[in-house]
Amino acid sequence: MRSRSGWGIATLISLGLVPITMAVSGQANPDAGKKLYMANCQNCHGPEGKGDSEMAAYLAPPPADLTAKATKVKTDAQLRKIIMEGRTGTAMTGYAASLSEAQVDDVLAYIRSLKS
Repeated sequence: MRSRSGWGIATLISLGLVPITMAVSGQANPDAGKKLYMANCQNCHGPEGKGDSEMAAYLAPPPADLTAKATKVKTDAQLRKIIMEGRTGTAMTGYAASLSEAQVDDVLAYIRSLKS
């Protein structure tokens, strides 16, 4: 018997109503994402993503608190864009040249697992 939910998700993706990143996010590895985060992100965002690293005091504006509601309400596509392209006027640099799509998925999965 064919599952309706699989067909429904495929239909919603093809109509553009569900972002592909949302549909495949179950394949991401938050453990691998944590390793990437610790190597690339924690110097500014802090080890727990709260934007409270030692370096944060020297950055204007300060790094985002990745556990805050303002980050949690962003879509995966919005966060992906920030990770890949960086943010103008901030110390947030883009990682398009150094992280693959799969690695960004892993980092996103780890960021989504952070607790406030």
